[in-house]
Amino acid sequence: MFRKVAILVLPALLLVIGGGFEAAFGQFDQIYQRKGAPSKGNVKAMSKDEVTLEMSGVDRPFPTNEIVRITYVDEPTELNNGRNAVLQQNWGQAEIELKKLDGQTFARDLIRQDVEYYKALCLAKKAMTEGGDKTAAAAAMLNFAKVAPENYHFYDAAEVLGDLAISTGKFADAARFYGGIEKAPWGDYQMRAKNAAGRALLAQKDFQNAQVKFEEAAAIDLGTAEAAREKTFAHIGRAQCLAELGKPDEGITILQEIIAKNDPADQFLFARVYNALGNCYLKGNKPKDARDAFLFTDILFTADPDAHAEALYHLSKLWTDLNKADRAVAARNTLRERYAGSRWNAVE
Repeated sequence: MFRKVAILVLPALLLVIGGGFEAAFGQFDQIYQRKGAPSKGNVKAMSKDEVTLEMSGVDRPFPTNEIVRITYVDEPTELNNGRNAVLQQNWGQAEIELKKLDGQTFARDLIRQDVEYYKALCLAKKAMTEGGDKTAAAAAMLNFAKVAPENYHFYDAAEVLGDLAISTGKFADAARFYGGIEKAPWGDYQMRAKNAAGRALLAQKDFQNAQVKFEEAAAIDLGTAEAAREKTFAHIGRAQCLAELGKPDEGITILQEIIAKNDPADQFLFARVYNALGNCYLKGNKPKDARDAFLFTDILFTADPDAHAEALYHLSKLWTDLNKADRAVAARNTLRERYAGSRWNAVE
C-alpha cells in the first residue's frame, strides 16, 4: 500500500521540489513586450529610452516603447497584483494593493520606483474620472519624474502630467509635458506627442495651431502598426479642426472614411472618431446626426473615460435641444456620477 501511495505521490513531490529549486536558483526579472513570451534575465541598466537585460551572461537592450511591463524577481506580491490591476484599468483595486506597501522598504530602487509610479498613476486616473485631488496626483507624478528621470515609465508619466494639466485648464503646462514625449527617439512617440499637443490646443480653442500639430503628426511615415494608429488619430483631430474652421463637410468625409477602413474593436479609436463626427455635425447644424454620432460612443465605445464623458456632455445638451428632457437629465447624471472628476463637468 505504501509503495502504491509513494508511486502516486512521488511525481507530484518531485514537481514541487523541482519548482522549489527553480524558485531558489532560477528566478529572474521579466520584460513583457507587446508580442511574444516574456524575456527573462536580470535588469542590468535602465534609461527612459532603453532597458538592458542580462540573459545568460549576454546583455540585450530593449527599447522602452516596446515594453508593456517589467516584473522584478524580488518584488512584493502586492506590487504585482497592483500592476496587473492597472493593466486592466481597475484603478481602485490597484490602489488597494499598492496601499499595503505603505511604509515598507524595498530591496531595489527599481521596485520602489515602480510602486511610486503606479501609486501616482492611480491617483491621476481616478482624479480625472471618478474624482479626486488632481493637484495631489500631479504632485505625486511630478515627484516620480524628478526622482526617477531615467525610469522606463518616464514618457508615460509625462503624458499623464499633460492630461492632468488639460483637465485643470493649464494648457501651457500640458504643452510642456507633451513636449517631453516629442523628444523620444521613436517616430510613433513623436506622433503621439504631437497628437496630444493638438488635443490640448483643441481644448484651448486654438484650432489653427491644433491643425498644424495634427498635420505634423500625419506627415510622419513609418511602417509600424502603432504609427499607423497615431496617423489615424492625427486625421481625426485634423477633421475636427476643419469643422471648427468652417469646413465641417470636409471633416465628415475624412471621418467616414476612417470608420469604413478601421476595426471597431479598437474602442479608443472609434470613441474619438465618433465624437469628432458628432462635433462636425454640430458645426454643420445637423443636431440629429450629431446626437446619433455621440450615441455610438455612449452605447458602444465606452472604454475611454474622457471620450465617453465628452459624448455624455454633448448628449445632455442635444437631448435638451431636441425636447427630450428626461434623456438630457439621464446623460447629465451619468456624467456627474460616473465621471465626477472629468473636465467635461466644468464645460459650460
